[in-house]
Amino acid sequence: NNEFYQYIIDRHNGSPTNASINNSYASLIYGRGLSYSNGVRGVNDWARIQSILRPKDLRKMIIDSQVYGEFAFQIIETKGKELSSIQHLPKQFIVPSIENEEGEIESYWFSKDWSKIGQNKPEEFPAFGGGGSIQVYVAKPYVVGAKYFGQPDYFAGLQYAELEEEISNLNINSVRNGLSAGYIVNIPGGTSYTPEQKDQLERKIKERLTGSTNASQFILSFNGMDVEITITPFPTNENIHKQWETLNKTVTEKLMTAHRVISPSLVGLSSASGFSSVAEELDMSEKQLIKRVIRPKQDFILEA
Repeated sequence: NNEFYQYIIDRHNGSPTNASINNSYASLIYGRGLSYSNGVRGVNDWARIQSILRPKDLRKMIIDSQVYGEFAFQIIETKGKELSSIQHLPKQFIVPSIENEEGEIESYWFSKDWSKIGQNKPEEFPAFGGGGSIQVYVAKPYVVGAKYFGQPDYFAGLQYAELEEEISNLNINSVRNGLSAGYIVNIPGGTSYTPEQKDQLERKIKERLTGSTNASQFILSFNGMDVEITITPFPTNENIHKQWETLNKTVTEKLMTAHRVISPSLVGLSSASGFSSVAEELDMSEKQLIKRVIRPKQDFILEA
């Protein structure tokens, strides 16, 4: 149902740890942008590529590559078949056609919203090398078991990113609910109420006592006449905060493992190490990260 890209986007926007690592990696991959060598010839080549591929398009491709594990761009040619420009295409808008008998993808389809193709009619473009003034190239590394779509290299950590969001939602709801697990409200004379009266009373209590996000944080109990109105809090585990601390620590560790983070300090987290200063730890960790993780990502983008 074309939901997976949105799932990745939600995990990027909702998980602070995941977003921090993705943004840090994208900045390290881009570095200072493209550079040149080979003397005067290098200067000329660099000037030409700067006019063909703008830095802002390159940045977008790098972000897509980090977040989705693949990225796309369109190649625009002049009427004389010369390369005019290379422009970024948001990967979530691009879908491949079915491969031909040789196992090649001959074209790609573009739509701004694949869940509403009635209002966003897909448009077909030839793949790079297929001719036409506009061609599409998708850079996708080999993924075991995947033919048409790539996946982020931190794929195994996506569930922990979702867990971090759920822990955040739980904490927010807990605070909005007065740090309580909820209540039981006992109503006297409730046995004589009609179902409609019970529903109306419950709605009024919800309106007065809770916000829209906490509409189910209490239970109504309709009792006989000899029972007064009482409010009983749900029992809570006094050590529950320790469980959340353990979960938060586990989430952070698993996400860093999925992203192959060399040191927590690189993504703004404190860590116990043998270094004399945080700056020294950052310096050494960054060198190792660039060597083992960032440089292969740079090579993949440069090859494309």
